[in-house]
Amino acid sequence: MDYNGGCVLPVALSRGTYGAFRLRQDGMLRLRSENFPGEEIELPLSALKPGRTQGWSAYIEGALWTSFKEWEALPGLEVALAADLPMAKGLSSSASVESVTVFAVSQLLGVRADADEMIRLAHEAENHYVGVRCGILDQAAIFLAREDSMLLLDCLELTREHLPLDSAKAMVAITDSGVRRNLASSAFNQRVSECTRALAHIQEKCAGITCLRDVRRELFEEVRDHLPPVLQRRVMHVVSEVERTEKGADGLRHGDLHAFGNAMTGAHESLRDQYEVSTPELDLLVEAAVSIPACYGSRLTGAGFGGCTAALVHPEGVEEFSRKVPEIYRRKTGRQTEVLWFSPSGGPQEI
Repeated sequence: MDYNGGCVLPVALSRGTYGAFRLRQDGMLRLRSENFPGEEIELPLSALKPGRTQGWSAYIEGALWTSFKEWEALPGLEVALAADLPMAKGLSSSASVESVTVFAVSQLLGVRADADEMIRLAHEAENHYVGVRCGILDQAAIFLAREDSMLLLDCLELTREHLPLDSAKAMVAITDSGVRRNLASSAFNQRVSECTRALAHIQEKCAGITCLRDVRRELFEEVRDHLPPVLQRRVMHVVSEVERTEKGADGLRHGDLHAFGNAMTGAHESLRDQYEVSTPELDLLVEAAVSIPACYGSRLTGAGFGGCTAALVHPEGVEEFSRKVPEIYRRKTGRQTEVLWFSPSGGPQEI
């Protein structure tokens, strides 16, 4: 929804990426990560350029590349990272790396950058250095996060509202399908292109439409027949997702977590049927999750094509959910999985 100009409802999780950053004076960049032991990388800072690598270091390099274009370059840098956030699972681990790097560089340079500037730089790293055509959802979710809150972000107007999500009433359950995903080489960029094509078709018929977020249900019904069937499905997802986001946000404002959960599960069904980014394994995990009485709702995370599902669960149901969902999944797929639990967390900070 972010790259279609819509409103989004992300939440920052109580795990993340931790970095130690140290200046050096030889113009070199040295990178290592506890999550990729034995893969230390060293290169001149001047060698940073888009497409240099598709490995784990691309996210750090991209954040440095965009920061240096905006701010002054460092004389050299040594970076050591460690993360307890699962990687390549649709949990924004790449945005976490980019964000911690931009944040650390601003601290090292003494730059008084606000959250919006750092969101932009981290987002440009993903778009222009790594090559993933994502919107600003992930980076905004990190830099604007508040504890026990969910962020309502208007990706067109860039307005934001923090909605209550009390961890005493709701925990975030993340369950891994075990299906590997690679966002940069998956159909994610294809979905972006399909939305761009659909917008162009609609603009031929309707003046004043600047993004798919502007297409409401009544207008969609007027232009539906002018779209190829696959683009009809993509736009239908966007139209219905705008409606669900509004209902979900209203539910949070009024403390109605069941209303929010219904919107969450509805989003998964649309991602499965209209946007076609789910997998049978993700569908099964969502089905298993919503069969637990304490579960408000569930959906796939990130862009889909594998990875994890997220569910919102009352704390009283944590034990039952942790036991039954993996049991159902193992019985029907033969795959092992486990549930990881998170609470709504705040944004980046120096520790």
